[in-house]
Amino acid sequence: MGILLGFLAAAGLLLAEPNLSGSWRLNHDRSDFGPMPRPGVLVTRIRQQGGELAAESTGSGRVNQYRWTLDGKESVNVIDGNEVRAVAGWRGPILQVRSKVTARGRSLAMTDQYSLSSDGRELTVFRTIAGPQGEIEQRFVYDKDLSGK
Repeated sequence: MGILLGFLAAAGLLLAEPNLSGSWRLNHDRSDFGPMPRPGVLVTRIRQQGGELAAESTGSGRVNQYRWTLDGKESVNVIDGNEVRAVAGWRGPILQVRSKVTARGRSLAMTDQYSLSSDGRELTVFRTIAGPQGEIEQRFVYDKDLSGK
């Protein structure tokens, strides 16, 4: 019985919703951008508190800020001048964000799945973008900035 309880407790830890807070730097060598061009330096600062996640991404001379509720309700943000409607929620330890945006007359649907490594030092975002030209997949791997900056 003790072994079963230990296993169930360990399984519960694996299914817990992680806190993605921190400063994250894109690791270009471990990422896969698909057919899209390789971005320059990209740093994302995330603050997750309660049922909300706020983030600021800085790269290529631009700063984008966005905020999601994590309860499956729609959030609306403006990124690069485009309205982005997103629904974010947990699927076990994975944060899934489904977004819709119309940019330059094209409607795009995007699904991001955020996964934190067991040691909390690596954040991986699997992205699928569906648009008029088909579907592409990308993988962004971020390393946690442990310098405290």
